[in-house]
Amino acid sequence: MLRAERDPELRARIQSITPLPGVRAGSALVHLGGRLLVVQDDALAVAWIDPRTGAIEHRALEGDGGALPKIRKPDFESAFVAANGSVTLLGSGSTAARCRAASLDVTGGRGVRFLDCTPLFEALRERLGGPPNLEGAVRLGDVLHLFHRGAGGEPSAILEVAATSIGEGHVAVLAFTLCDLGTTATGVALTFTDAIACGEAMIYLAVAEDTPNAVDDGPIVGAAIGILAGGRARFAPLEEPDGTPSVRKVEGIAVDPETRTSFLVTDPDDPARPAELCRVELVGFPR
Repeated sequence: MLRAERDPELRARIQSITPLPGVRAGSALVHLGGRLLVVQDDALAVAWIDPRTGAIEHRALEGDGGALPKIRKPDFESAFVAANGSVTLLGSGSTAARCRAASLDVTGGRGVRFLDCTPLFEALRERLGGPPNLEGAVRLGDVLHLFHRGAGGEPSAILEVAATSIGEGHVAVLAFTLCDLGTTATGVALTFTDAIACGEAMIYLAVAEDTPNAVDDGPIVGAAIGILAGGRARFAPLEEPDGTPSVRKVEGIAVDPETRTSFLVTDPDDPARPAELCRVELVGFPR
């Protein structure tokens, strides 16, 4: 069991918050070519954001890209850049309808390919002993690190598979690590909601959601940003601009490699409210 420690040398404070009109249920974030790709978990659609101007470009992946009912939503919760430069969106696997991926060709104009990932999720289910609930994916070389979000008292976990496993007919789990990410003052466990690579380390997001399972939403009572490096996990509570503990459901993180500006995207769990793009100051984190 990997146990995260609160590190007083780390600080994570939101600096600005910008609503994203027409963008719902932000679930993952990728920085690419000076823009941010926002993934939505309740629709077959993404949005490109220019963080300098605030311009938003909506893109449907299939159909009209409108919101789907919970039973049909793709639940794309993870996104990473594949070795060929395409962006892969990966479902959570928490239900049978959420076991596919979408591959976006962002440079060659070949559009979107949908991939059946049932063998991947079956392998994860067997290793976890229950349904997976993937919230983050980080590709480091030939290995894909998949971040399973615990719920209802079950711990989070990191599972490693070959980076070529998406859409393959057979998948082997290469490594498996249970993770205790700590709790809030009220005793609610922090659980993974996203992760990104930072050199050889990984930076992760976690929230404390008071819910008994991976499907039903519950109130958010805390959030944190942490580092995974050298077999250790360290974290800092996420703070609002005024320094108070944040209770935003942050589900995506990205960093501009040139300016080192860090961004978060939220899922308000309310179709009437837009997702928010937050700039966040990270102190003590690797750059």
